Amino acid sequence: METRWTCLEFVRTVGWAERDRPDDEFTCYEALVGWAERAGIVDPAVGRRLLGRAATVPQEGARVLEEAIALRETLYRIFAAVGQGQEPEESDIETLNAALPAANRWLGIVPSSGGFEWDWLEGPEPPLDRILWPVVRSAADLLTSDELRRLKLCRAHDCGWLFVDGSRNRSRRWCDMSDCGNRAKARRFRERRKPEA
Repeated sequence: METRWTCLEFVRTVGWAERDRPDDEFTCYEALVGWAERAGIVDPAVGRRLLGRAATVPQEGARVLEEAIALRETLYRIFAAVGQGQEPEESDIETLNAALPAANRWLGIVPSSGGFEWDWLEGPEPPLDRILWPVVRSAADLLTSDELRRLKLCRAHDCGWLFVDGSRNRSRRWCDMSDCGNRAKARRFRERRKPEA
């Protein structure tokens, strides 16, 4: 599932349209690790080490889960503002900036396939917040990329997910045509077919 913008996949772990009853993937630290494995930001071996460590210090796992949810809320507000052509709140940008040094502290160059690449250097005992480092880095990369101009908020009234519009003419309206797009088209079709009272 690893995507170009891990930060957007991270933000999509909750249903944003129903803020009073969100459908949240992050119910516990174990769920956070499971998402990180599916997203390709930690491999299963690192995931097992994180879960083992979280079992010995459950309060630390709970703290990181709270941090993850707060980060997700912050990123959503930033990206939703940008996606609607607005300026993000300064406090949200400050929160993201405060998270960057901790994440970047662990970023380094490692040999890879005859060359080198960026990787996370967490050591034998990865900190439980290691999952958040790639998310923070991805968010900073998206905010400073040319693709930021293509960031949009899904137009479906019951969605609220964010996406990067890769269409040639930048006319995409929904996060997923097969889901939100089809539902919107079906709703418009039903409305047109309603008999007039």
